[in-house]
Amino acid sequence: MWNEVLENLVVVKRSGQRVNFNASKIAIAIKKAFDAVYDDVDEKQVYRVFESVLKYINDNYKDRKTINVEDVQDIIENNLKDLGFEKVYCTFSEYRQKRAASRKVFSEKQQHKFVKVVESVENIDSTLTPKKLLHKFGKIISSEYAKSYILDSKYVRALEEGNIFIHNLEFFPLGYISHLNLKLDINPEDDFLDEFLSDIINSQNEISSEIGINNLDLLLEQYFLNYYKKMLRVKIKCYLEINGMLELIAFNRIEDAINQISDINVNIDYFDQFAVNPILKNAFGIILDDVVEYTKDYINITINRIFTILRSYQTNNTYTISMSNSSSKVTTMARENIIMYLADNNSFENIHVVFKIIPNMDEVYLSKIASLIINQKNISLSFPNSSFNKDDFNEVEYFSNGLRIFETINEVEKRSTGRMIVTNTSINMARLGLKYLNNNNISNFYEELDQLLDLAKNEMLLAFETIGNKNKENYQALFTGNILGDERLESGQKIRKIIKSGVLNVGLVGLKECVLSFEQDPNKQFDLLIKILEYVSKKMKQFSDETKLYFSIFEPSGLASRKYFIAIDKSIYGTHKEITDKNAYDLIDSAKFIEDRKNLAKVQKLLNGGNLVTINISNKTNNKKIVDLIKELMNDDFGFVKMKVDK
Repeated sequence: MWNEVLENLVVVKRSGQRVNFNASKIAIAIKKAFDAVYDDVDEKQVYRVFESVLKYINDNYKDRKTINVEDVQDIIENNLKDLGFEKVYCTFSEYRQKRAASRKVFSEKQQHKFVKVVESVENIDSTLTPKKLLHKFGKIISSEYAKSYILDSKYVRALEEGNIFIHNLEFFPLGYISHLNLKLDINPEDDFLDEFLSDIINSQNEISSEIGINNLDLLLEQYFLNYYKKMLRVKIKCYLEINGMLELIAFNRIEDAINQISDINVNIDYFDQFAVNPILKNAFGIILDDVVEYTKDYINITINRIFTILRSYQTNNTYTISMSNSSSKVTTMARENIIMYLADNNSFENIHVVFKIIPNMDEVYLSKIASLIINQKNISLSFPNSSFNKDDFNEVEYFSNGLRIFETINEVEKRSTGRMIVTNTSINMARLGLKYLNNNNISNFYEELDQLLDLAKNEMLLAFETIGNKNKENYQALFTGNILGDERLESGQKIRKIIKSGVLNVGLVGLKECVLSFEQDPNKQFDLLIKILEYVSKKMKQFSDETKLYFSIFEPSGLASRKYFIAIDKSIYGTHKEITDKNAYDLIDSAKFIEDRKNLAKVQKLLNGGNLVTINISNKTNNKKIVDLIKELMNDDFGFVKMKVDK
C-alpha cells in the first residue's frame, strides 16, 4: 500500500541529488536503531514505528513533491520518542550527530563511511577472548572495506535493503575461495601422511567455508597397500634369515612377486612357487595372516590420527570427507575403520562424512551406515548413480551443506575433485512474493526477478575479478598442486585463469514463501515453483554463455541469509501467516505443496548448485527400516540427502 501512496514523492539528499522515495530504507534505518539497542529485536515493534512514520509522511506530504532526507530522519526520531522507544530514540539521535560530525571532517565519502567501521567495534561482545576479539575486529574491517572501496554503491544498497546477501563478504577482499574439493596427490611413500595432513590443514587459511577431501579411503589405498607389501618383505626375509634359508631362495624374485600385489586379499597359493616344502608353505601362510592383522592395526591407527588432527583444529572450516565405492579389500577396511571411529566418538561439528550409495550395495555395510544415522552422527548420503550425478568420467561430490560442484563451461569433463566454488551471493525470493501478495502480475514478477539476478551476477563478477587478480604467491597452500590445472600457473601470474573453472553460485532464499505469497491455489503452487526454477536455470545458462564462467543456482541451508532477509522483510511488510511469522525463511523441502519425494528430487535436480534435503525419521525407526528407506531414496533419484532422527 505504501508504495502506491508515496510512489511520486521525491527525496532530496544532502548533496542536492534527487531520488525516488524508497520506504524500505526507512524500515532499515529504524531496524538498525533497534539492533543497536537490543540483542533480540522484535520486528513487530520496528514495523509499528515504520507504519507510524509512513502515515505521518503520507498525511503531511501527500500534496507535496519533495521531502528532505533530514526531514525524514526528524520524523523517525519524533515517532520513536512519541511511541515510547526512548533508548532507541537516543541511539538514533546520537548516530545522526556522529555522522554529521564525520561528514564535516572527511571530504571523501568513502573516508566518512569507513569511520563507521571503528564505531562498530564498540558493539563487539566484550566477553570474547583477545584472539577471537581480534578475529572479529578483522572481519568487520574487511567487510566494511569491501563495501566502501570495492563494491559499487548499488550492491551495498541492495545488501543493506535485504535484496541480496553476499556470503562471506569479509573474506573475498582477501582472496579467500569459498569451497574447494582439494586435489590431493596419491603418494604411497612413508612420509605421505604428514604431507597429506599438512596440505589439508594449511588450506584452511585460504578457504572461507568448506574443504572437501574426496574418496579418503581410495586416497589412502596405495599408502596402506605399500605398508602391507613392506611388512610382507620384512617378515618373509626375517623368517628366511632366522632359519638359514635366505641363501637357498632367490629373495629378489619374492620381492618382485610382492611388488606385483594389487590388494591385501592374497592367499597362500600366490607364493606356491617359493614354498619348496610344507614347512615353508605353512610359514608363508602364518606370515600372510599376521601381516593382514598388522595392516588392520596400522589402518586403524592412521584413521584415528587423521580424524584426531582434523578435530583438534578449531576453525570456521568444515572438512567434508567422502567415501569411495571401491570394492578392494584395502578401501573396504579403511571404510570399516572410519565407521568404527564415528561410532566410538561423540559427534564433532567440523568433520562431516559423506557415504556414497550405489545399487546392490552390501547389506551389512548399509546396516552400519544406518546405525550411524540412528546415533545421530554427522554424516550424509550421496547417490552417484542418480540421473544428474552419473557421468562417464568422475563421481560428483557434495559438501555438508548440500553444495555441489560438477559441471563447468570451461572443461570437457565433468568433475568435482580439484574444483571450487569461487563465491556465493543469494537473492531474496520471498521479497518478490511479498511484493505481489495481492497483485499476481506474473510479467512484473519475472521482470523484477531478472533485475535481481542481473544484480547478483554483476556483483559476483566483481568478486571473481577481485579474487582472480591475486597472484600465485598470495597463497601458500592452494596453488601448489591442490587445485585442478594449477600446474599451468607460473610464478607471478594471477590466479584468474585457474579459478575460471570454478563455480559462481547464485542462492535462492525463501523459495517456499515466494510461491505461497504469489500463488494461493495449492494445486498450482508446485507447477509455479518448477517454472521459476526452470526460468532461473535458463538465466544461469545465459550468464555462463555470456561470461564464459560457470553460474549455477543453489538453496542456502545455513541460517545467516535466511534470518537476515526475514528480519528486514518483517520490518517492511509486517507479519504474514506462513510467510514471515518465524525467525528464518524455510527450506524448500518443508513445503507441503511438494507432495512426494520424487517431486522433491525433481526440485533438487533444478538446484544444480546444491540443495540440502533433510529426511526426518522417528527415533523409534529400526535399522532395517532405515536401510529400506535409503534404497527408496536412491530409487527416487535424489542426489544428496541428510537423514535426521527426531528428538
